[in-house]
Amino acid sequence: MLFVGQVTIAKDKDLLLKEARQFALDKDYDAAIKSYKAYVKLAKNEDLKEVYFEFANCYYKNNDTKMAVKTLKTSIKKYGLTEEDLIYSQVLDVKLSDITIAELYNDFTRLRNRYVTYQERN
Repeated sequence: MLFVGQVTIAKDKDLLLKEARQFALDKDYDAAIKSYKAYVKLAKNEDLKEVYFEFANCYYKNNDTKMAVKTLKTSIKKYGLTEEDLIYSQVLDVKLSDITIAELYNDFTRLRNRYVTYQERN
């Protein structure tokens, strides 16, 4: 019975990500943001760097730069996002990448250290 529940959660999770991406393509950023939030909650232990780029793009395209940067800041702390990830990403909006680097420049090392410390503990 547990296996069936896990398959259902995985299927729901995959559908949420597909839905979020479709909403983003349709420029329905509010709906995309809701779907990305739900997906991230279900996909706790996965590497979500690319998903966080997509998630942040939705905030940015919805004229919420503050939340876009905050989303990327979370990705730095949780998944070890590097400055190079921001610069060379094929997914992240180029302007958002520049804004994030400028805003987090002084905090980047401290945020990465949180990630490293967390990894060492686990």
